Amino acid sequence: MQSPGAAAHTHSHVEGSGGQARAARKDVVIFTADDEFLLSLGPAMDDRHRSRTTDGTGAWTDTVRGRAGVALVDAATLANAPEIVRTMEAEFPALALVVVAPAAARAQWSLALTRGSIARLLDRESLTTEAIAEALTVEPRARAAQAAAGASAADGSPPGRARGLLIPGAILAAVALAGVLWFAFAGKDDAPPPPAGPAASEDGAATTAPPPPVATAPATETLSVPELLSAARVAFGERRYVEPAGNSALDLYARALAADADNAEADNGVQRVVAIAVAQLQATIKSGQFDDATSLLERLHAVAPDDPALATAAQELAAARPKWLATRAREAIAADQLQTAERLIGELAALGADKATLQELRRGVDARRRDSDLSRALADARASLTGASLLDGSASGPRARLTALQQIDRRNAQVVAFQRDYQAALTRGGREAIRAGNFDGAEKLLAAAADLGNSRDVADARKELQTARDASAEREQQQRAEAARQRAERSTQTAAAPLPPPKMPKAKRRSAPKYPPAAERDGIEGAVVVEFSLTPEGRTRDIAVIESTPPGVFDEAAVEAVSSWRFESISAADAARLPRSSVRLAFRIGEQ
Repeated sequence: MQSPGAAAHTHSHVEGSGGQARAARKDVVIFTADDEFLLSLGPAMDDRHRSRTTDGTGAWTDTVRGRAGVALVDAATLANAPEIVRTMEAEFPALALVVVAPAAARAQWSLALTRGSIARLLDRESLTTEAIAEALTVEPRARAAQAAAGASAADGSPPGRARGLLIPGAILAAVALAGVLWFAFAGKDDAPPPPAGPAASEDGAATTAPPPPVATAPATETLSVPELLSAARVAFGERRYVEPAGNSALDLYARALAADADNAEADNGVQRVVAIAVAQLQATIKSGQFDDATSLLERLHAVAPDDPALATAAQELAAARPKWLATRAREAIAADQLQTAERLIGELAALGADKATLQELRRGVDARRRDSDLSRALADARASLTGASLLDGSASGPRARLTALQQIDRRNAQVVAFQRDYQAALTRGGREAIRAGNFDGAEKLLAAAADLGNSRDVADARKELQTARDASAEREQQQRAEAARQRAERSTQTAAAPLPPPKMPKAKRRSAPKYPPAAERDGIEGAVVVEFSLTPEGRTRDIAVIESTPPGVFDEAAVEAVSSWRFESISAADAARLPRSSVRLAFRIGEQ
C-alpha cells in the first residue's frame, strides 16, 4: 500500500522478508460509472499504481479509507460528484483530487480548482493518456503543503529569517521521514489497509488523532510570525487562498497579523487575499452557491471587517439570493417541475421576498397546474367523441366531460374548440341517421347539438330532417293509394275485355338531375334506374329506384329530377292502363 508520505511518481524501495527490493505502489481510487472511462485510463497506469474503483454509492468511503495517492472523479457520469469531492476534501486529505468533467461543466468546478480543493480539472472530451499520466503525479494536499513549506524555508526566505524558517522545514522533513519509515515496516505492497484501532486507524473513527503522515494542522499552532509568513507565502503561491481552513494564506496571514498588529507584510497579505477572495465570492454568488458564499463572507469579514468590498459583496449576496431563487422558480414552473417551484417559493417567502413576486410565482404555479389538469381532461374528452357515445349521459360521456372542462376554464380556447367539435359530431350523426331513415335517432342527436348553441349547420340539418319526414309520409300515402287502385282494377278486369296498353305520352319537360355536391367534390360517378307511373295530367308518380350505382349516392337526385318531369295529358282510363316506365339516369362529372 502506498504511504501518504511517499513521493507520487518515484520508485521508493522497501525490504521484504526475503531481502529483495520492490517498488512501493501508489493508490489510485477511481470514481466512475462508465466502463469505457476505465479502459481509457489503462495506458496511463503501470506497475507503480494500484487502482480501486467505485461508483460513489453505498459505503464507498470503505474503498477510500486508508489509501494515499490520487482520487480520479468522473463528474460526467456521477450526479453526486460535488458531494464526493466535498467528502474527500474534508475526510481524506491523503488523496489528491482530480476531477474529469465535460467542457460545459468546467465553470462549476473552476472555484474548487482556484481555491485548491482539487488539484487538476481535466476535459472529458479531450482526455489524453499524457494528461492522465501527468494528473497521477499530483501530490496529496497535506503532503504538498508540507513539502512546499519546507522548500520555502530552505531557499526562499529573505535574509534575517533563515534561522526561524528552518524550524518548520525540519519538522515537515521529520514528519515525511516518519511516514516513510512507518510504511516500510508496517505496510506491504498489495496488502489491504491496516485495521482500525487506537494506533492504526486512518479515518479517525477509533482514534483521537489522524496518522502521523497527514497530521499537519497541530504543527502550525506553535509557529512564529516569520514562520507563519513563510507558510502564508507558500499557500499564496499554491493558490490556497482561503482553503483549506487553518492552513490557507488567509488564515496564516491573519494569525501573523494577530500576533504582530503592525506587521506590514501580514497586513498586505490579508488585503491581497481578500481582494482575490472577493472575486471568488462574486463567482460563488453568481453560481447560486449561497451557503458557500455566506461562509466565505463570514471568514473574510472576521479578518477584514472594515473592507468596503466585503460590504458591497454582502449587499450583492443579500440581493442575489431572492433574485436567483425567483429565476429558478420561474424555470421550474416553465419545466412543469411544480414541487421544485413550490419549494423555491417557500424559501423566497422565508427570506421575506416582496409580496408581488411571491403572488406572481404562486399564480404561475396555479396556472401551470390548471393547464396540466385541463390538458388531461381535454385528452379524455376527445377520446369520448365516438359515434356510440355521443349521447352517453354518464360521467364518462362527452357531455359530462364538457361540463367539467367548462368548470375549469369556460373561456379557454381549447375548451371552446372542443364544444364546437362536439356539436359538429352530433350534427354529422344526425345527418347519417336521416339518410338511414332513423328519424327518431336523428331528432335526438340534433336536439343535443342545438342545446350546445345556435348554429347554421344544426338549423340546416333540422330542415333536412323535416323534409325527409314529409317525403316519407307522402310516399307512404301514395303507396296506400296505389294499392287501393290496383285492388279496384283487379276487381273490374274480370268483366272487361283486355285492351292494348296505350302509348306513352310525349314528354313536355324533362330536366336533367342535379349532381350531388358531395359526390362531385369527391369525384364519384354512377347511374340510377328509376321506375315511375303517370297521372292523367302528365305528372310522374309512384317513383321508385330500381337500381343504383353506387348505392344511395345519386338516388335522391334521380328521384327529385324525375318528379319534376311533365308529359302530355291523357285520359284517366289510359293513365290507369299505362304500364310503368323506367329510365336510366347517368351521373358523369362534366356532362351535367
